[in-house]
Amino acid sequence: MSRGQEGVPPTPAAAAAGGGGRLRLHTVTMLTALGSGILMVGVVLAVGWAFLRVLDLAGEARTAIVPRITKQQEYAIFAARVGQLAEAVLRARVREERLRALRETEALAGRFAADIDPIILNRLEQAVAAVRRTAVMAEGIDAGAARAAALRASGDGLFLDLLRSGAPLAVQEPFFQALEAMGGALIASHPVLLDDLEARFRGYAAQAVGARGAAAGAAGAADRLARDLESLAALFPLRREMLSEENLMGLETEIAHGVLTDLSESLTADAASGTQRIAGTLTAYGESGLLIVALGLGTAAAVQIVLYLLLRVHVVRPILRASAALGHVQRERRTLPLKPALFAELQAISTSVERFGAALVDTHEYALALKAGEERLRAILAASPFPIVIARRSDGSVLFFNPQAETLFGTAGAGLTLTRDSRFFDDPADAGRLDRLVAERGAVGEMEVAMRTAAGRPFWALVSAVEIRDGEEPAILVAVNDITQRKRSEEETEAAKRRAERALADLRDTQEHLIQAEKMASLGALVAGVAHEVNTPVGVALTGITHLADSTRRIARRVEEAALRRSDFTGYLGMAVEACGLIEANLNRAVELIQSFKQTAVDQTSEERRSVELKAYLEDVLTSLHPRLKQTRHRVVVDCPEGLWLDSYPGALFQVLTNLTMNAVTHAYPDGGPGTLRIAIARVGAGGPDTARVGAGGPDTARVGAGEPDMPRVGAGELELRFSDDGCGIPAAHRGRIFDPFFTTRRGAGGSGLGLHIVYNIVTNRLRGTIRVDSEEGRGTTFVVRFPSVAPAERAPEPVG
Repeated sequence: MSRGQEGVPPTPAAAAAGGGGRLRLHTVTMLTALGSGILMVGVVLAVGWAFLRVLDLAGEARTAIVPRITKQQEYAIFAARVGQLAEAVLRARVREERLRALRETEALAGRFAADIDPIILNRLEQAVAAVRRTAVMAEGIDAGAARAAALRASGDGLFLDLLRSGAPLAVQEPFFQALEAMGGALIASHPVLLDDLEARFRGYAAQAVGARGAAAGAAGAADRLARDLESLAALFPLRREMLSEENLMGLETEIAHGVLTDLSESLTADAASGTQRIAGTLTAYGESGLLIVALGLGTAAAVQIVLYLLLRVHVVRPILRASAALGHVQRERRTLPLKPALFAELQAISTSVERFGAALVDTHEYALALKAGEERLRAILAASPFPIVIARRSDGSVLFFNPQAETLFGTAGAGLTLTRDSRFFDDPADAGRLDRLVAERGAVGEMEVAMRTAAGRPFWALVSAVEIRDGEEPAILVAVNDITQRKRSEEETEAAKRRAERALADLRDTQEHLIQAEKMASLGALVAGVAHEVNTPVGVALTGITHLADSTRRIARRVEEAALRRSDFTGYLGMAVEACGLIEANLNRAVELIQSFKQTAVDQTSEERRSVELKAYLEDVLTSLHPRLKQTRHRVVVDCPEGLWLDSYPGALFQVLTNLTMNAVTHAYPDGGPGTLRIAIARVGAGGPDTARVGAGGPDTARVGAGEPDMPRVGAGELELRFSDDGCGIPAAHRGRIFDPFFTTRRGAGGSGLGLHIVYNIVTNRLRGTIRVDSEEGRGTTFVVRFPSVAPAERAPEPVG
């Protein structure tokens, strides 16, 4: 932007129109994000579908296959245990062991009967039934063995009876052989052997009976012996029955072993088949998922490369060019044009950078102009015909003096400690009185005192003094008017009168210069505040640009090193969008502040007449006062209708509002509490004001409301400005003096006593209006200013005071 194009920044519509047909970075980013999102959703859905299949299979395995395999393993273990118990039943020779094994088998069968497969349960019941039958047979075999043992014992008893009865050896020997055949039958394990032993038994038995019958008189004994041997012969059928039972028991055991072995093998084979099927299905699903992931990652890598090239060429380069342009402005105090950018947002940033550079250049030149103005003010004071000395209140050291002061007092400027050194006064108490009066009133006007030069030459002088501030430290400005000739000679009364009038005129001129100095001081505070306000968004924007550049360089290094990840690039995109938005917002804020400052600063220092729209102008004024107001907790409320125009001197109105605001901040809230400042502007016509005006709340204040009197009506074309606060109010004793020069109640706190005096002069002389104050102590203050909306033609200025 050229120097001659200072004004309001373009509107958003104009900025959009200036963008032409450029793409919007936001749109491209949204489309890219949408495409990437669709791609990622597709990949996620595909991978999710594959993993859902895996999860379905895992769920099936967890809910059906794995429990089934587990059950099958338990069944196999159970079958093996039942086989062991059946073997224990078969081999047990002690009845208690056999019964204990049978009870354990029954318990196992009862525990698994509730949740076992019906087919497996049927086969299991077959095995358990075989075990039961084996146990029953074992019981029968044990009973037969007991009977066989009893028969053998009975035979042994008969043999002993034969021995005791003295039976011949021919009877004893075959009887003994028959008993040996019975013993062999007890251990015989084959039916043929058992038949042979039975034949031998019967042969020996017949021999024994025959030998017994051959004996004389033993016919009855032979019959008894035959009967006894026949009863012993029952051992052999009993033994055959036992062998049959043993064979049947072995068969039942083989049946149980076969059933349990087949059951265990079938369960193991089924579990292995289910496990193999799950492993094959999981392998197939995993391979398809890996293929989908590889395709998705390849597509994402291609998209990232395209996005990197787009950002590298059309985002990073414009930002680097903008950064370089800002650096050039800081070094050379001269702006550089920037190349057009592809995206509208980056083009807006480039445009804002150009405008900001131009604004910085203008601000630098304006600061130089302010410095030159300060030097001119010092030159004016130095050229004043009155001796003027400015000294610190704290130690009396001299801050400024003009040559006239050195000439009058005949000493170097550093020795003109008028407020602390009594050697310059005939009455030493006058030095303390001058300092005390300035401390109490803030100013002393034309105090007539007898003074001395450094060499001791007496003279009469009119001394005027006012308290001012040198930075943050209070100081006193002393103006000395030598009236010695008027005092010495009545003949020179007329001449002395003229000199006095001339001195008074010079004093008034000095007062005008002081007023201008006050205005320049407020402008300096405005410059400092706005510089601080501008520094914040500029610093944020520079930080954002630096962060974005560093992140871009990191992304570029990772791309060169082939180490860029999708998460890195996605984070970079989010950061870039956020940084661009932050930079744009802060640069626009800086441009607005500078434009507002330029306009209000020009208004403050110039007397140009122009037309302004009051509501917008009030907003600019408040923007300029924001650095000062934000240090307090006060709130400013503006009531101004739309479309209200002023054709006058807006710089004068700016000075009035500034002084009234600073006066309220300084005096209305001595306890530092929060308050509300209200500014209301209304057009006043023949029918009265067209908007409600704000009153201060006291009895002296005119209000608009039910049963309350309205302000007096004035001619059409006038505006009424009401500035009010809800502070402590003005005591009745001070209301008549608030517009007097150098009158202030805050002399020790930095008040100069010129603020409201300047307001009164500007309103009456420049704006051609009137001003009055309505206030009640403890209930706030309202300043009512009326002035024409169209300023009349120039007229000669009225005297001050």
